[in-house]
Amino acid sequence: MSESTSIPQSEAARRKAQLSALVDLTDDFSKFHEECAFLCDAFAAVAQEPECISEETSEGIRHMSYWLKHQAKAYYQRIDDLYQEAYSYNKQAQAHEKDENREDEQH
Repeated sequence: MSESTSIPQSEAARRKAQLSALVDLTDDFSKFHEECAFLCDAFAAVAQEPECISEETSEGIRHMSYWLKHQAKAYYQRIDDLYQEAYSYNKQAQAHEKDENREDEQH
């Protein structure tokens, strides 16, 4: 491989780490999605039998609603962190490429 097409070790490690974080996020979100589907079914069943909504049931629904909102915010943050990392790296790479092009033009 020529020098211009080879991937530096640090770049390969960064890509591997980012891919690993993305795979972890995808796996975790898949589990969360399954839990959400179960909870939606449970909430729908409770709504069909309003007489079964006791104080404990109401408290459970409140607790699960809080948990769902908290989890959704945490997933959004993880996605945003990955996005910001990729965006920042891309911006740095473009600046580096421009610098290299300027140097080549000067020589």
